[in-house]
Amino acid sequence: MHKATFLNGTLRLTIRPDGPILIKASETGGGDPTLPDMQFVRTKYAVSDGSGSQYAAGAIYLPGPSLKGVIRAHCERICRTLDGDALQKERKERRRQFDEAEKIPEDARLIPLADNPLGDGARYKGLEDMRYNSGRAIEAMREKIGTAAVYRLSSFVAQLFGSTALAGRVRFADAYGKHVVTEERNGVAIDRVYGSVAVGPFNYETVVSGEFPTRIDFKNVTLAQLGLLGLALRDLAEERVALGFGKSRGLGRITASFDSLDILYPTCVLEGNALRLVGRDIRLPAGHFGGVGAFGGDAYRAYDFPADDTAPLPEGLRFQEEETMGVRLHAEGADQVKAIWKACMPAWRREIGL
Repeated sequence: MHKATFLNGTLRLTIRPDGPILIKASETGGGDPTLPDMQFVRTKYAVSDGSGSQYAAGAIYLPGPSLKGVIRAHCERICRTLDGDALQKERKERRRQFDEAEKIPEDARLIPLADNPLGDGARYKGLEDMRYNSGRAIEAMREKIGTAAVYRLSSFVAQLFGSTALAGRVRFADAYGKHVVTEERNGVAIDRVYGSVAVGPFNYETVVSGEFPTRIDFKNVTLAQLGLLGLALRDLAEERVALGFGKSRGLGRITASFDSLDILYPTCVLEGNALRLVGRDIRLPAGHFGGVGAFGGDAYRAYDFPADDTAPLPEGLRFQEEETMGVRLHAEGADQVKAIWKACMPAWRREIGL
């Protein structure tokens, strides 16, 4: 599904510390005694000095891979909580005709919603044996299956974030800090046996305030996948998800505000208030937006996209035709962004059998 683009989108958000946070740099204080033993990660990027010229400046930032790892891990927790044998068997029956056509082994068809990242790729045989890992399982039979089967045999989370066998459909940008305030803290490591100091004292640098604007880009996602991403980001905004070093010490509490969400349908035209895919006889119901499953048609049936992958437009939102080609759905501010996620919830509930 990376060969064609039916939809892509961008979520812009701003992350703010709610207390001290620390994402450690790979190299610590070294030989400079004035620097803390643990420093916040920094980078260099071009900024304006006010006169129009550019210069490189060291900046504290939140790395995109760190943000992606936190959100992916939380999506996996949500999916493992809701998963079960009955749900996996239901999805297996939905895929049966495609799996049998490609002679996928019977024991390879029970796919969990979320992988075990340390799994050995063995077939999934019940909740007591959670060893399934999409990347390792698919690589073991990669020469025997096509690209549609690679997607089908991937867990729900791996279909969104990717694995060693499948490229992800969501990308997280680095978040460069603005108005950042840091402070230095001291700590020790306690010996668990004797109760005395094992390491330390040592000092570390934390960020206590500031703003970190960033963006999350996605492509060819289903509404259920977009809904799961929204659930994880909701928990991030409501401080249920911590970030970085020392979470058990009280570090890592953050909040987030959602600035805007754009969903672009680059190969669609607007007819009345309905989307129509150019070159194919595919038209969404009037006043509805859709995920990738609404546009694939028969040509992409083997990917096992949802049969119904549309949702009504939230109140106050309208499609906008692009000046060149395509149709855009723009949500401004947290209320409208959350309204789109809320509209995706029926698709997410169908995915988990509710």
